[in-house]
Amino acid sequence: MSPPSLRALRAFAETSRTGSLVAASRTLNVTPSAVSHLLRELEQSLAITLFTTKNPQARLTETGDKLSRRLIAAFDIIDTAITEAKHQAGDVRVSALSSFLTLWLVPRLTGFQSRHPGTRLLFSTGIRPVDLSAEPFECAIRWGQGNWPGLDATLLFRDRPVVVTNPRLLQANPQDLPRLGARTRAQDWPSVAAALGWPDIPPTLTFETRALAVQAATAGMGAAVVDRNLVAGMLANGLLAEIAPDPPIPVPEGHWFVALPERLRVRQVRQFRDWLVNEATPAHTPLATSPESVLISG
Repeated sequence: MSPPSLRALRAFAETSRTGSLVAASRTLNVTPSAVSHLLRELEQSLAITLFTTKNPQARLTETGDKLSRRLIAAFDIIDTAITEAKHQAGDVRVSALSSFLTLWLVPRLTGFQSRHPGTRLLFSTGIRPVDLSAEPFECAIRWGQGNWPGLDATLLFRDRPVVVTNPRLLQANPQDLPRLGARTRAQDWPSVAAALGWPDIPPTLTFETRALAVQAATAGMGAAVVDRNLVAGMLANGLLAEIAPDPPIPVPEGHWFVALPERLRVRQVRQFRDWLVNEATPAHTPLATSPESVLISG
């Protein structure tokens, strides 16, 4: 009796994990018929019945269920080992807030690459907090107050909300400018309007993120609320003008670098964190951001 092939074992594990040939075929990047052939090959090789009927989408036999559990665990260990090997190769997968990445981080990344050419940063953007213990990320940029149990959190900067617009609109009454809102920061305008004594009216246009609202403000479509830290370069370069308030409204939230403590044992992760902290220091000169940098929104 010939030993089962690794491909057949993987096909069985993925079929058991996903519950269907079609889902397993997508994971393995083969056709459903190829998965079915591998399952028949496995049963013949082992001389055991893995499914209660000949239809692989039927329930597993008791023997098949026990085998699937062990194989799934084994392949998970293999996948983890491969992931760890990639860590050693210098890959750092980062979950980042899209506005932070677009407005603040992307214009600065050449500085990191020049200092650490052997480290490859792989970015994924989103608005939900990823589970760093279950999802394939070494670290993340989060917005909040820094109280996330089990995570090592390093503050980059506190949020400093200000109202910005295109400089050519400065002659208009600030309260008359169309308000550009962000769905992910629904409280931006109400809180700023309350601090300024402006009427609380809904935004004229609402975008998914602050970065898109800022892009619209840069194009002269109205005024947006954004963290001053994110657009310091654009303000310094005259691409945006700050209307109010001065000083910015103090809020307890901010942008944080977060990671599981064990991930910080990876040298490349520590280097990325330390570089971010250095870039975020108040003494660091605002970057002269170009208009194109706001077009990378995710």
